[in-house]
Amino acid sequence: MRMAHTPHPGDAVATGSTTRLGVFTALTLASGWIGLLVDDALGTAHSLQGQGSLVWIMTPILVGAVLALSDPSLRRSYAVSWLPGRLRAYGVAIGVFPLSFVVAIAVGWAAGVLSPGGLGAFGSAVAVNVLPTVLKNIAEEGAWRGYLTPGLLRRRLPDPAVWLVVGVVWGVWHLPYYLWFLDESLLRSVLDVPPLVYALIAVPVTICWAPLFTELRILSGSIWPGLIAHSIANLSHTPLTLGGLPIKPGWGLLVSPMVGIIPNAIVLAAGLGLWARRTGRLRGRSR
Repeated sequence: MRMAHTPHPGDAVATGSTTRLGVFTALTLASGWIGLLVDDALGTAHSLQGQGSLVWIMTPILVGAVLALSDPSLRRSYAVSWLPGRLRAYGVAIGVFPLSFVVAIAVGWAAGVLSPGGLGAFGSAVAVNVLPTVLKNIAEEGAWRGYLTPGLLRRRLPDPAVWLVVGVVWGVWHLPYYLWFLDESLLRSVLDVPPLVYALIAVPVTICWAPLFTELRILSGSIWPGLIAHSIANLSHTPLTLGGLPIKPGWGLLVSPMVGIIPNAIVLAAGLGLWARRTGRLRGRSR
């Protein structure tokens, strides 16, 4: 006769954690569409200056904070994640995206499909955007690396599953941004494709970024290295959106610093390298 399963306290914890992650994902992915409805209700245009975009950007961090602080298993790690953490992750955070951009631009320059000569003229424009970019990324990283990534890691999912879930949620959350909130001319200055095509390309990009940002979170115990890396990546947009790095049509998907295959392959390789080092795979043994 089959014996009845005796409930274990851990079962309830696991179920509760899964439910919380589901609530976070549902509300996060709905936030942009709710924001669009807010703009419509107020009679305002869909833009980054509207109330709808504020709903979109703030919902993930607010929901993540409530869920983390009300979860005894995550409360302490969430609070600690807002501290600087272990410093060894910061060098990687600062260096990976500049390296990926330099390599992509060098390849494009060597191939004769772009000219970086005008980039130096946009230093002041980048400086002006530092503070708003950092504030925006406090909201993002507080959600993705403050709550979602640790919540998934606590479920003991395989690392590739964590990267996939985080990358997909992170990327799909951006869809209203690419399709409505962001001015299409700015988007096309980064990659000259229709907004829907850009949005579909951007989801694999966030999946490629997920291993690096996950490892930075694990290595440091903090959201700040990821926030720094994220901000550096976003600020690379500024010269592109102002016409400072014209790329020959058809080559953007390969060498564009933000969405190109070459720079994102480097970011992915950096993340996988950190993961392999942490798990012992560089030494030929598993974790």
